[in-house]
Amino acid sequence: MTARLYSFVAASALAGLLFLWLALQLPGGAEVTTLIGPRTWPLLILVIMLALVVLMLVLLVTRGPGQFVTKDDGDTPQEEIADEAVQRDDASGFTYRHLGMLVATIAYTVVMDYTGYLIATAVFAAIANVILGERKPLRILLTTCVAVALVAVVFDRLLNIPLP
Repeated sequence: MTARLYSFVAASALAGLLFLWLALQLPGGAEVTTLIGPRTWPLLILVIMLALVVLMLVLLVTRGPGQFVTKDDGDTPQEEIADEAVQRDDASGFTYRHLGMLVATIAYTVVMDYTGYLIATAVFAAIANVILGERKPLRILLTTCVAVALVAVVFDRLLNIPLP
């Protein structure tokens, strides 16, 4: 398990540094007409990612790998130790969510040309909710509305980027 954790830290650090180098190639705020440049968000996310990778490495070196592994008290079967917040199987039998999300994402990019960005985003958000296991219509509706409003406000108002 320790080798896997160190491998994860090394792979995450290498990927983060590669993407950081690529993000630095993007134009900054002074080089474009928008409020913030295309470089800002990727840099922010990558700096946070790399800080968390460094934190994980420090914790791994100082406290050992035990804190990253679920401890078994002997009474709990191994199947029940998994994170309860993660729903691994769906009652509907849709166990290939990743393929469903891949198909939905491809359809989203194709449909966007015909319906426009906001309508395609609304449909995609609703379908993604269903694929990921949400069954309550009110939650699906609220999540879809928040997603569309957030996209419209961030791109159109904050970043001054018109949506197609």
